[in-house]
Amino acid sequence: MARRRSRPHLNLLPAKISTTQNLEEKDILITIASIESRKELHISKEEIMEPQPECCIYRVPKDLRNINKAAYTPKVISVGPLHYGRKDLADMEKQKIRFKREFSKRISVEKWQELITFMEKHEQRIRNCYEEKPEFQKIEFMTMIVYDAIFIIELFLRDFYRIQCEFLLFKPLLRAAIRLDLQLLENQLPYFLLEGLYRLAFPEPKTKAERYPPFFLLACSFFQDGMFNGIPEEVEVKHFTDLRRYILTRIYPKQSFGFPGNLPCAHRLKESGVKFKSAATHCLLDLKVEKKMLRIPCFNIFKIPIWKVCELQIPRVQIVDGTECLIRNAMALEQCHYPLQTHVCNYIDLLDVLIDSEEDVNCLVEAGVISNHMGNNKIVADIINKLSLQISGSPSCYFEIVKGLKSHNDNSWNHAKATLRSVYFSNLWRGTATFAAIMLLFLTLIQTICSILQVL
Repeated sequence: MARRRSRPHLNLLPAKISTTQNLEEKDILITIASIESRKELHISKEEIMEPQPECCIYRVPKDLRNINKAAYTPKVISVGPLHYGRKDLADMEKQKIRFKREFSKRISVEKWQELITFMEKHEQRIRNCYEEKPEFQKIEFMTMIVYDAIFIIELFLRDFYRIQCEFLLFKPLLRAAIRLDLQLLENQLPYFLLEGLYRLAFPEPKTKAERYPPFFLLACSFFQDGMFNGIPEEVEVKHFTDLRRYILTRIYPKQSFGFPGNLPCAHRLKESGVKFKSAATHCLLDLKVEKKMLRIPCFNIFKIPIWKVCELQIPRVQIVDGTECLIRNAMALEQCHYPLQTHVCNYIDLLDVLIDSEEDVNCLVEAGVISNHMGNNKIVADIINKLSLQISGSPSCYFEIVKGLKSHNDNSWNHAKATLRSVYFSNLWRGTATFAAIMLLFLTLIQTICSILQVL
């Protein structure tokens, strides 16, 4: 007789406890208060989680930052709370102390107290300017703001008056790094704070000899480059990144807006007869398309226009080491603060369409549209192609321009004319030879006809 196997002992206690727990949970009354306590335990009911109307300084969105982190990260100096306390920027904190001491020689103790009172009065407004609320105690927050703001004002004054002994300004690499850092979106103080402190410290004097220049003039002088030419004396900006965007967008084509479709790249457009030209304007975004009558070189002595060409006029842009950084931060500001006015983003999107490869950059460099200080033209193509990644655009002011260029490119007759011009009339000698050959053919034809008529 087979032995009966003993079954393993089943411990039913956990099941009983589980059942008991389930019964107890069923007896609990679920309320909105109990649900809130689970989710909102560490969040105060008084905490304001939506951006305030004054908000204008943002963390760069992660998708943008991951493409090129260095373009959004200060390298030598932190300004404001978002990068405050970084150990790799500690050396410049000593310079802030030095500049504060130098600034103290310009004003009295009583004036210092007026500045502190002004900042204390506007403390909440300053905090509201940041999307990511600064979690500093009042004294720590005020201390940070004082040293950062006074550093900027003293730096601008020393640059404007060309203080010869100021090593921060006369080391080219260091000065360039500071200029870039002060234009990063995450590295800002509100402009109203800087201008308010400056006006309070240096009110309008009775004599011109004692007068300090306007703060806006100091800022433009410090960030000076070709883009600042022709700007008005005073504009309303939110911070230095916004000032850079204003410089880029102060004049832009106010045409019909829309979402442009696909457009061929620059060298393809050139094959259809589109001519690229550097436009004489201070606004980088002021692109235009004009129809012009073309004179073939060998006919220039007769001043006779032969056919129309489509000319795309693009303001000259210099590509230097800091160009990508400045444009990226202006684009990030638009993504965060001007989502319906993404003019810089739309401009870069159009450049990205025109530039697919090194060959396209060559076309624009030859036309004087791009001034490349980066060396290889392929580097410029790579920079432009990456600028539009993770960027959302609004209806573009270049809609009509793209529409006109597409229409021109789709016309096969334009391609034929462009080929004729490039092959047979590309320069004076080739054009003259072509004209002579045509005339010889024409005369030969006439002679042949005359000979036939004589025989008949």
